[in-house]
Amino acid sequence: MKFNKSLLLKKFLKKISKYSSFKFLNQKKSFDSKSKKAKKSDSFFLKISKSERYKNIVDQINQFKNEESKLNKSNKSNKSKKAKKSESLFLKISKSERYKNILDQINQFKNLKISSKKNDVPKLSISYSIIDNYKKNLFKILEKINNSKLLGENYNLQKNKTNKKYDQKIGIAFYGDHNLIIASLVIDLNNNIKVSGLNEIPIPGNVVGDSLVEDSNELANIVLDSLTLLDLTDSPLLLVLSNSFFNFHTFKTSDLKQVSQSDTQVQSKSPYLPANTLVDFLRMSDKKISNSSVRTIYANRDFIKGWTDTLEIIDLPIIGVVPAAPHIFDSITLKITEEITVLLDIESTQTNLLIGSNLDRLTSHKLPFGSSLYITNDLNESSKNYFERVTNSIKLIMNENKEELPSNIFVMGSGLDGLLNIEESLPKGFKRISDLNLANYSYVPKKMQIHEIISKSIDSNIYSMASILTSCV
Repeated sequence: MKFNKSLLLKKFLKKISKYSSFKFLNQKKSFDSKSKKAKKSDSFFLKISKSERYKNIVDQINQFKNEESKLNKSNKSNKSKKAKKSESLFLKISKSERYKNILDQINQFKNLKISSKKNDVPKLSISYSIIDNYKKNLFKILEKINNSKLLGENYNLQKNKTNKKYDQKIGIAFYGDHNLIIASLVIDLNNNIKVSGLNEIPIPGNVVGDSLVEDSNELANIVLDSLTLLDLTDSPLLLVLSNSFFNFHTFKTSDLKQVSQSDTQVQSKSPYLPANTLVDFLRMSDKKISNSSVRTIYANRDFIKGWTDTLEIIDLPIIGVVPAAPHIFDSITLKITEEITVLLDIESTQTNLLIGSNLDRLTSHKLPFGSSLYITNDLNESSKNYFERVTNSIKLIMNENKEELPSNIFVMGSGLDGLLNIEESLPKGFKRISDLNLANYSYVPKKMQIHEIISKSIDSNIYSMASILTSCV
């Protein structure tokens, strides 16, 4: 069976003429059914005119034009101040480039002319491809109307929201200063993080010492109790360990005989005996480049083994075991443009200093004092004394390397919570990592069913955890 395109066009024009916005097709009466062939081709165009998407588009355009019509009537009949105020929005719309573009699109349809003679069967001058193009243009018009901020909320279609069924619940364990923080976090597809529960537990020295895990079984029991409390027994776990358990150095591959722990240059930078040194390498540039950089992370082999034994007992899917600083350091260097970046990680009894540049050199230094040495009843004086000493230490290290201080030294760590309240600003030349917006997270303790801490504040640690998770997943 063949389609009669002329009669098909006739019924299409009848349907379209019902809508005032498309009066350009009101010449439908000039088409009469002089051919049986014309009666059979209506179906294609009739399907278009009956489709819900087509009707919705026409309704949106009619609403848009009706508002313009109301505005014109209001201008003629009402001269009051109230009328003038109500006109302002639509005057802005009518003058806007988006509005003019939309009208241009509509006028393309108005100017559509189909030639016909009084006593002749009309010839179909519109191909299927042209009709398809006009249909696509209608959808483009609707999209422009919907996206136009000038039109207000009435014309906005509901935007796609993140589907909660794809939200991932993740557990994070953060260990440092003989405290273990375990948090339940939910991360969505847009990397927005919500802290839904939290538990801070003091870890006695007979379970985890200064440099060794003394009792993996007892540590596993403590962790499992907290995971059960936070309903994390089926969720993946990320273990973050304090920077005090790691040392960082960067080599040029051209300076090494081989990128291996057995290389004498690599061994020379380890603070541990060779047999008890665990080394991890991260190449910072192309392997084919002879002078590319290799970041080297040193850790006490026995200490890491104690934690991996604990994780085996817990038997949960593990995202990774990571030091706290490097992920945050790299996130900072991607945000700022300075040649040298300095990151200060303040702990209770020790201060960790990281100096380097964007995806290149990174070295660590340990300063033999932390926040606890300076905390007094007068926090302002405590903060002043601590930061004066740490500034002098940083200057000595950088002068030795013939480097200048950057405009800002970035600060993180649990010790920061002890020195300053979250609302207080740091001394000049220092800046919290939270000021860089490295992570989008929500942490509202009052809305959590489980929020048990032993510290006065853990805000700095929470931000560090959210930032590390953002960079790891």
